Amino acid sequence: MKERNTMKTTRRRFLAYTGAGGLGLLAAACTPAAPTAPAASTAPAASAKPAARVPAGEIKVAVPVKVPTLDPHGAQSVEDVSHTVLQHVMETLVRRDAASGNLVPGLATEWKNPDPTMWSFTLRTDARFHDGSKVTSADVKGSLERVIALKGALAPQFAQVDSIATPDGSTVQIKTKTPVGTLLANMAMVPIAPAAQVNAEGFFKKPIGSGPFKVLSWSADADLRLEANLDYWGGPPGVKTLVFRYYPEVAPLVTALETGEIDFTWLLAPDQLPGLQRNAQIKVDSVPGWTYYFLWMNSSRQPFTDKRVRQAMAYALDVDKMLKDLLGASAKRATAPIPSTVFGHAPQTPYNYDPSKAKQLLAQAGLPNGFDADVIWNPGSAPQDRELLQAMISYWNAIGVRVKSQEMERAVWIDNLNKLNWDMDLQANAVTTGDADFTLGRLYHSRANRNGYKNPDLDKFLDDAVATVDQDRRKALYAQANKTIWDDAVGIFPAELFNVFAYRKRVTGFVPTATAITSFANLTVQ
Repeated sequence: MKERNTMKTTRRRFLAYTGAGGLGLLAAACTPAAPTAPAASTAPAASAKPAARVPAGEIKVAVPVKVPTLDPHGAQSVEDVSHTVLQHVMETLVRRDAASGNLVPGLATEWKNPDPTMWSFTLRTDARFHDGSKVTSADVKGSLERVIALKGALAPQFAQVDSIATPDGSTVQIKTKTPVGTLLANMAMVPIAPAAQVNAEGFFKKPIGSGPFKVLSWSADADLRLEANLDYWGGPPGVKTLVFRYYPEVAPLVTALETGEIDFTWLLAPDQLPGLQRNAQIKVDSVPGWTYYFLWMNSSRQPFTDKRVRQAMAYALDVDKMLKDLLGASAKRATAPIPSTVFGHAPQTPYNYDPSKAKQLLAQAGLPNGFDADVIWNPGSAPQDRELLQAMISYWNAIGVRVKSQEMERAVWIDNLNKLNWDMDLQANAVTTGDADFTLGRLYHSRANRNGYKNPDLDKFLDDAVATVDQDRRKALYAQANKTIWDDAVGIFPAELFNVFAYRKRVTGFVPTATAITSFANLTVQ
């Protein structure tokens, strides 16, 4: 992989695809709303079908990373860039409303939770796939069963599913082994495809769905081109053609935005934004997002088995100075293992910069002379990742901890990460569903074994939070989980990142949101 050294010459790609603001963007202007609980028992009324319109023009979108696949069910089922593009083609039972952040009807017009272990969904009767076939309960069943069978990153969210029944063509009943209060939010991550075709060879090279756009063409090294679905049940989209394009370098991308070669992008480097803000043809929006930085320490590997060592690593860092010097208005200091915009966040007491205390903790752990360790990372995880890691290494060196950077290509990094073949790991992550369980339950439960940390008390908080549809109870349990992870320094959580969007003013109708999955279906061009 070509090594990339600076933010000015490199396209800063995100793993979690939600971005950071730039110089001159005032965070105070976009204060996040308090996280709200997802609806649990009964769906809101389905929105009325919009007035008919004729799609016109084309919007060209530069995505922050190359689209790795058009298959949202398997190994890359939590890749936000794939969900961003595929939501225009394939739909889910429920979706996140861009303005409110609430879960609202998608392919399901209503849902009920008649008992703690049963979720019943009623499907739209007017939704059809792009080949003209009707969307039925069998398609929902087939898609969810495929997610579970492929055992990808999303599959653990459905570990408690006991059975999926289809009493008729428009009813889906999901029975769980225990109550699952997060099932509704998780279903917003399961795109529905035709059951008769979803397992066919080559289907996901040009998939069909029931969404507002159809796939015209795509390959891993070419643009993804979509065309308007004039028969979409929700009414035709705003534009005739939607194009997703990837630029590996930031300079050509910015030039393309300035010249009109592309219309929309996000996740630009902070130092690129002032120039774009001065361009009369470009608008820059910023909102607090669901993405955050973290540094994990492998709690199953010496010396990080001792929480005093992990805490020492946290006390060694001057986080406020690092954020001020490197990220500015593009981020704010994190106060929990998940962002403050996410349901289930509970603020904790920050680890203040205290190198003396860090050395004292190391001495108490039998390491008065420090130790040697490695940190793995994949470039492009978040803005200024290289610079942030270099600053961390410098601070750790000051307390006698000698850290070696191990930069890896993405596939190699993921392989080592999943095998726990690392001392420390630096990356960014998005709480894609907006619910704490997507991150806390998926990454910190003992059965996940993602970072070597195992704590039966934490497991119980997380299990109990999932096993109730009482959202106030869930929030209280996640508060305990936040505190446990934070106090035991399972990781260091320096920053919440801002979503920043830059687009030409010919694009109308865009509403910036905290979610990592951006929709372009209702945008128009002048």
